Amino acid sequence: MSGSERILFVDDDPPVRTAFARTLRTRGFDVELADSPANAIKMAETQEYAVIATDYRMPDIDGLELVAELRNQQPLATYMLVSGECDLELAMAAVNNHNVSYVITKPWDADELDSLLRRGIESHQERRVQVDVQRNLVTTSRNIESQKERLQAAFAELESHMSNILLNALELATGHETRAHCHRVAAYALLLVKGLGIQGDAVRSIRIGALLHDIGKLAIPASIMFKPGPLDAAEAQKMREHPLIGAQLLDGIESLVGARRIVLEHHECWDGSGYPAKLTGDKISLGGRVMAVADSLEAMLTDRPYRKALTVDEARREIMAKSGTQFDPAVISAFARIEFQELLDVRLAHPEPIAKSSRNAA
Repeated sequence: MSGSERILFVDDDPPVRTAFARTLRTRGFDVELADSPANAIKMAETQEYAVIATDYRMPDIDGLELVAELRNQQPLATYMLVSGECDLELAMAAVNNHNVSYVITKPWDADELDSLLRRGIESHQERRVQVDVQRNLVTTSRNIESQKERLQAAFAELESHMSNILLNALELATGHETRAHCHRVAAYALLLVKGLGIQGDAVRSIRIGALLHDIGKLAIPASIMFKPGPLDAAEAQKMREHPLIGAQLLDGIESLVGARRIVLEHHECWDGSGYPAKLTGDKISLGGRVMAVADSLEAMLTDRPYRKALTVDEARREIMAKSGTQFDPAVISAFARIEFQELLDVRLAHPEPIAKSSRNAA
């Protein structure tokens, strides 16, 4: 068993401690023993325990007083009272007033003790996960708020240059999401916009959304961004958080409302198989549907550590084959009308810097 499953048993009677340890160690438990409340408190200062089981009647302080003391040090532990003097009144006080999860009498039944300890370990692990999730949420929230403040300051100072500022930040932070990559995606998106006849403010929103579509990767760990190969399931799930994080970074910036929605939806699919919200059909903004094609095209035409880039012809065939599933048929119709040379010109106009690393997951 791992350190997160360690058990501490406190009893001033040596034969009882020996019997407790023998019972549990033969069943695979990791048990540590304390011969007094004072020693138990010292051990809890340096070691985390999943379950702390204690005798009730001991010198100096009793088991329930010890539980109250230890709970300040080990709030996530599951507490158990093991006593030969356990009447109903004591059991009720232990559970109701001291948050003791289990009360068991001496001599104990080995199978019952085994079952209760395993449940106690599971409860500790659940509480540990909850605390970790809450801590991560707080950290992520603080990071997002910090990024938002920085972004808003940049827009207030020089909004006309916001795209370049953000692209610089993304390239510096990740080393992967290059300005050239983002400009190519934007150029492909504008070719589609032209073919669809989109005009007005929507064009600006799509262009800025395309340039900033991967801004959420500022919050993705470098170990994932720089991994030289395919991502495992957990890493892929973390990577899939970047549209939502990107949208959160742009939240509250009135001039970027349209671009924010594109950032949020650029991995949604026409058939509902995308993320983060599994939107379907025209529930996805038109800009999001355009970006899905533009970003996929860029990914197919770019080398990855685990595969070579497709040719333009190969990429065109693969994208058009996904009309009505991954992509909006109307956007694919516009894509089909784009000249071959126009796609080549985009890559010629925005080449990668020399010795720039390949990216994971466009």
